Amino acid sequence: MLLSVIEHAQNLVAIADYDTGRLRYLNPAGMQLMGLTDEAAVAARWAPEFFTDVGFVQAPDMESALLDQGRWEGRSEFRHFLTGEPIPVTLSTFVVERSPENRPAVIACIAQDLRTAQEHEQRLHTALEAAAYRVREQRALADLSGLAVDGDLDHVLVAAADAAAALVGVNCASVARAEEPGGALRVLAYRGQPPVPETFAPGADSQPGYAAATDQIIICPDRYGEHRFATEAMNTRGLRSGVCVPIGADTVWGVLTAHSARPREYSDREVMFLRSVTAVLAAAIRRIEAEQALRHLSLHDSLTGLPNRALAHQQIDAALDTARGSGRTVAALLIDLDEFKTLNDRLGHAVGDDALIRLAEQLQSVIRPTDTVARIGGDEFLIVCPDTTTVEEAIALATRITELHIGPDSTGRELRYTASVGIALARPEDTRVTLIRRADAAMYEAKTTGSGYTLAP
Repeated sequence: MLLSVIEHAQNLVAIADYDTGRLRYLNPAGMQLMGLTDEAAVAARWAPEFFTDVGFVQAPDMESALLDQGRWEGRSEFRHFLTGEPIPVTLSTFVVERSPENRPAVIACIAQDLRTAQEHEQRLHTALEAAAYRVREQRALADLSGLAVDGDLDHVLVAAADAAAALVGVNCASVARAEEPGGALRVLAYRGQPPVPETFAPGADSQPGYAAATDQIIICPDRYGEHRFATEAMNTRGLRSGVCVPIGADTVWGVLTAHSARPREYSDREVMFLRSVTAVLAAAIRRIEAEQALRHLSLHDSLTGLPNRALAHQQIDAALDTARGSGRTVAALLIDLDEFKTLNDRLGHAVGDDALIRLAEQLQSVIRPTDTVARIGGDEFLIVCPDTTTVEEAIALATRITELHIGPDSTGRELRYTASVGIALARPEDTRVTLIRRADAAMYEAKTTGSGYTLAP
């Protein structure tokens, strides 16, 4: 049984005469390690022939230990009999039989090939590194997914760039938005070495542009020899290699980039990680855009696209807060179309809706960029004018409004209307409610008198 164990052992096991060094036995693993093909070759060998000069230097220490203690352990070096290649080993030598004089007669040794041990250690180290990378990868994706559920877009994009730079081990990473088909990509988030790019050129004029145009993952191990797209921007930024992954499903929303200052390959695992990041980004973008669409619907009129009553109230509150103590004021203009119900009943709701849409466009054309025009009811509109300095400014706007006309409808029929405008300039004690109430009272006075507009006291 013991012989069977030795025969199948993976390490070298040898038995030799102590005095002569003649080899008595070498197991199959030892024969393979030393390059001996059969038992005859083994029998022709002497134990000292196993060692290189490095190993032979240890002979006095080994002999002394065997005489005094009956064993020796340590690192040594064998020599392959066919190639002469040195073989680093850990060696355990011990006495298995003594002479009548109690001297070592037969010794045995067990040797482990350190090259195999080193390979095993390297494989273990590689496996541990891969496991650690997977843990970091999963943690990064989990953190990013958490942000994708309830974070704002800026934080999600920055986290994605951070994760790409850290996990792929590159000099810089970014998220760039393709705002127009065929246009430049605007950089929204960036992590890494300066300079920070503002945009990437479209199409084949840059690697990110090429990835967006082709909707494909584009890997560039080295910009030298790259012919698919222009690399001048990479050269300017001191970059040699990179990978760009499109973001989006049906259409390309943007591109996730990762670039290095040295030429390098990008592993399948690294590319897969970047794809996972873009998948999380795409989900976050869908969620945020859906929320923005819902928010827009809740604050805008579905017919004209103008802000609705709720958003107009927010604008007035903000304008009043800003105006306090500034020496300026806020003007509110309430507009009501005269006889609009009659026009609607006579010509139909489709014509009335078309008239309201075109009136909304005309009102937007006569206000300042800082003003807000909102539809707050059927044919009622409210204009909020922050940062108003004089009554004359508000009156001039009301005059322009009363001079507007809708023009012909889709059939060429001329649509005419008049509007009544109530103007109220905020007083120090005014709130949103009192300001709108004063503008409303002035509008009804203008409608009653037919004056076009009336200024609230």
